[in-house]
Amino acid sequence: MYIHFSSLFQSMYSSIASSGFPYLDPGSGSYLIQLLIAGLLGAGFTIRMFWGRIKNFFKREDPSSKDPGDE
Repeated sequence: MYIHFSSLFQSMYSSIASSGFPYLDPGSGSYLIQLLIAGLLGAGFTIRMFWGRIKNFFKREDPSSKDPGDE
């Protein structure tokens, strides 16, 4: 069984490893730009959804300015 796995690993490695250079497809640049735009739009949408929570997190309210009847 050990010989079987080692021969499988060796055949997989020899099929993956090659002496060629990596190739970037001409469409890779447009794909990376699409990923960047999608990430920015997703971040903007997420911030827009949670803007109230973000604002309340950074808002510093003076505890003495609250009315006692508001509790």
